[in-house]
Amino acid sequence: MGEYFARGRSAEIFHVSDGKIMKLFFSNYPREYAEKEYRNTKVAADLGCTGMNVYEMVEQDGRFGFIMDLVDGVSQNDMPGKNPLYLLRGGKDLAKCHVRVQSKHTRQLDDVRQVCLDLLGDRTMAFLSDGEKKRAETYLRSLPEDDTVLHLDFHTGNVLVDKDGACKVIDWMTAARGNRAVEEALMEFLFTEAELFPEASETQRKFFHAVRGFVGKQFFKEYQKLTPLSAEEIDRWRLPALIIRRSWGIEFERPYLEKTIRALLDKYAP
Repeated sequence: MGEYFARGRSAEIFHVSDGKIMKLFFSNYPREYAEKEYRNTKVAADLGCTGMNVYEMVEQDGRFGFIMDLVDGVSQNDMPGKNPLYLLRGGKDLAKCHVRVQSKHTRQLDDVRQVCLDLLGDRTMAFLSDGEKKRAETYLRSLPEDDTVLHLDFHTGNVLVDKDGACKVIDWMTAARGNRAVEEALMEFLFTEAELFPEASETQRKFFHAVRGFVGKQFFKEYQKLTPLSAEEIDRWRLPALIIRRSWGIEFERPYLEKTIRALLDKYAP
């Protein structure tokens, strides 16, 4: 199996050879989910979105996973601890990395519109009436198709910085294809409303909120400089973005998301 390296929410990481690691999902993790993350990560790697190579699927004692290159780096979350001055450019680096990912196009990933249509039947959407779900379905089907690569869980914890300062994107389970405004609507949510470290104290949360806001301003200023996107276009795609986020089932975020999803339905699908 190789040398134990790290543990995440759904998998353990092992060194298997020089420069390669195995991401091995836990035994209760469905095979189809492991296969989906492998396919998504392979597509992203082949397109040059990740900065690493992805190899074969593996099975070990009933657990599924895949082999990929080791990224010798630390997450953007941890960079200020190594170099406090990194805060002055972390948001810019994040934006540049995001633009690089979105410069790639494919039809091999799921259509984000269909992802959202499928989520309308999820338990997290039970707050909507049948009529509201029908309106949401009509609106989602009216949105135009696109083939831009979307990560859909793009944040400072999923961007690693290597020893040369290059950014590498990990965790492609949620990847899809669609209009890039979906992801920018998600980024706006992540930098303003998303839950921040529920185990932190009130003082710590206030500090993290301030830092998040600072990094977010850097991010959006740099992103708009590189690839401008109007506020109207972002708002037009906010409904699918927030449907995706609600599917994560984070209780802290539920009141805001449910209220805003309903408001967007009233605005765009009356």
